Formats: sequence, C-alpha cells, structure tokens
Amino acid sequence: MNRWAALSAALAAGLLAALSLAAAPAPASLKIGTVGTPINPLAVNGFNVPYDMSVAEAVPEVQSVAPSSLRYPPGNVGDEQDLTLAGLTGFASALKLSGPQAVPTIETRVFSTRPDARNRPEDAAQAARDAASLGLKPVYWEIGNEPDLYSKNRGDASWTPQRYCQVFRAQRSAILKVSPGAKFAGPAVSNVEGDGEAFLEAFVKGCGDIVDLLTWHEYPTDGTASDEAALATAPRVTTHLKRVQALMKDPASNPLGSARPVQFGVTEYSLSYVSNRTRHLSDMVAALWAAETTLRLADGGASLSQYFAMIGSGGHGLVDLAGIPRPALYAFRQLRAFRGEALAASTTDPALWVHAARDRNLLTVLVSNTATDARLLASAVSGYALKGAETFTAQTVDDEASPLPLPLTAALRLPARSFTRLTYTRPPAP
Repeated sequence: MNRWAALSAALAAGLLAALSLAAAPAPASLKIGTVGTPINPLAVNGFNVPYDMSVAEAVPEVQSVAPSSLRYPPGNVGDEQDLTLAGLTGFASALKLSGPQAVPTIETRVFSTRPDARNRPEDAAQAARDAASLGLKPVYWEIGNEPDLYSKNRGDASWTPQRYCQVFRAQRSAILKVSPGAKFAGPAVSNVEGDGEAFLEAFVKGCGDIVDLLTWHEYPTDGTASDEAALATAPRVTTHLKRVQALMKDPASNPLGSARPVQFGVTEYSLSYVSNRTRHLSDMVAALWAAETTLRLADGGASLSQYFAMIGSGGHGLVDLAGIPRPALYAFRQLRAFRGEALAASTTDPALWVHAARDRNLLTVLVSNTATDARLLASAVSGYALKGAETFTAQTVDDEASPLPLPLTAALRLPARSFTRLTYTRPPAP
C-alpha cells in the first residue's frame, strides 16, 4: 500500500469511528434529590407464608433476603382453615428460621365454610393466647382477608362491609382483652378499584376509628397481558396509596377517625393473581414489577408491604418447591439495601426506573431497565463516589450465578430487562 492509499484508509477509518461515536446514544442522566423521608423498615421485604410453604427447605435463600415481616396465614387459607395452636407453632418455626429481624403479622379467621368454623370473637381471643404462649408478638392482627370477594366467591350476600365492620370490632375487642397493646389491620380488600374500593370506603366510614393499619392487595393482571402492559401497571400502587391516605384524612369519608394517626400497608402483592400460570409470576417481568411496587410503597410512606409469596405456591414465590431460585429472589436480595431515607430520584430515560436511599454516608441507587435493549446511564452523583455496581438478568437467574459486576465507568451499560444496584459513598462531615 502506497502512502496515499494508507492515508486514505486512515481517514476513512477515522470518519467511520467519528460517525459511529456520533450515532451512539448519549447516556441518560441521573438526578438524585437531597431531602430525605424516612423509610419504614417494614415497608421493604415483607412476605406471606402459607401452610404449604416449608421455609426449612430453603433457609439460605430465605435468609438472603432478610425478611422484615411474615404474614400468616395469607389468602384463601385464612378463609378456609382455623387459626390453631398447631398452625401457629409451625409459623413460629418459620419465623425463627427467617432470621431475628423478621416480625409476625397474624390474620384471624372471619369467614365460615362449615358450621363449626372457629371464626367467633372468642376464637380470635384464643388465637391471641396461643400466639402469646409461643412467644409470638404480632405487630398487627389483620382481621380476615379480602372481604370484598367473599360474598361473590362464596355466594353469601350477607357479607356486607357493615357486617365485616361489626366482626372487626368484635374480634378487636376480644383480642385486646388478651393483649391490651395489640394493633389491628384491615380490611385487606382485593383491590382499590371497583368493588374493592367501594368496600374499603364503606369500611372506613364505619370503622375508621379503630383500624391502625389500613390494608389492601395489589394483583393487577392475570398473567396474559403483554410484558409492556404488565410493567405499565406498576405506577398504580402510588395512585392507590395516595387515594387511601386521602380517604383516611377526610372527615367526610372517615367521620369517626379522620384525626387519628393511621398507617397504610399492602399485605399481598404480585403481578398476577393466577397461581397456576407461571408467566408474570416466575419471570423477570414479575421481578421488575415487584421491585418497583415495593420501592413505590416505601417511597410513598407505606408502613408495611408483604409480597406473595416467600416459598413456591404455584407460580408464586421467591423459589419453587425444589428451592430453585426465581428472578424475584434476586430482586429482593438487592431491595434489602433500601433503608434509611428515601430521596427523590429520576433519569431522562423513561425505560429506566430509579429509586435512591441514603443511610448515613451510604447512597444506594436501584435501577430497573424495563427496555428490551441495553441502556446507558451516566453514573455521576454530586458529592458521592461510585464504589460498586452489580446487575442481574433472567440469564443470571437461570445460571444460578451471582449478580454481574459492572465496570465503574462514567457511563454504565445496563443490560436489557435488568435490575441494578449502585452503591455510592461520600466523605463524612468534618
């Protein structure tokens, strides 16, 4: 090759490189606020533990997410089975195996599927005595489960909000005689839309003076929506949280208790309610949705969140019954770092969902890339130094591998459909 040919080749290569650089998308910018709001420790990494879940078979996996609370017995189990000493004994064991940080919440039986069902106030009082004998100290007693569905699903139209409210008062009074400091949660409606919202409103009007934690559930899909449509339901939990917060403060909607301090919690949530369909329960989309829902609740001031469920129950669970990990397990391992104070966080790329928590001199930033292609994110945060970055994808979970470390560069490449934890530190104040 002569000199002119070599020069032409070099110029052509430089031009191609310049054009390639110009065509590369600019990294999304990252903006973190400075004013923090406290994160309730029970707002992150709470779970449901039904009768059919053996924590003993998955102790390392369970302890790796450091459960903050366990709810027992959840779902239809609480509708159909008595709350017995034997059952509570098993729950106490599951609680102990989950780690010393885990606290209990217990659901009483309200509905009756047989004439001898133990759903009377005196049965609730006996459950409180049984729990005390086992050393269980529930942070909340939740009165029943999804009462808005019972009249429809069980064909008993007598179960109105007014009747449920009467039962709530009666069981609450009975438990307080055994445990004077007890706190009470409810009504655990299936939704804050449609019939569920109407039931919740009627309950607040009649029992707003005695509920300590107003609760509901989040199951936005049946697992048949597109991935994009399913992910797009995540923001609704923020809408629901603001709705119930306003409901409790308004004297018109809460005439008996609008001046009382009340907390809020979601005691069951998952992307799909169809247990026998793994799609959007055991996949990466489900994990991204669960992480976003958890973080929105924590950011919004919720006092409790409990994912459904901890161990495999059909498609639900962090691991299946054989202990094989699912993407949600990896997500909640990262979520356990979300503590301290929540800071406002945003990016210029709508596909990147970001949340930030400050704990003294440590800043944790959690980022979901919901896109089906990799995205770039500028890593700089004023006043902080990036010290660690790790991510996982569906392939990471399939390989049962550790999260993938990312190079600590000015622009981070976040893989498609990934969940990333960034760790920053700042110098201590002089």
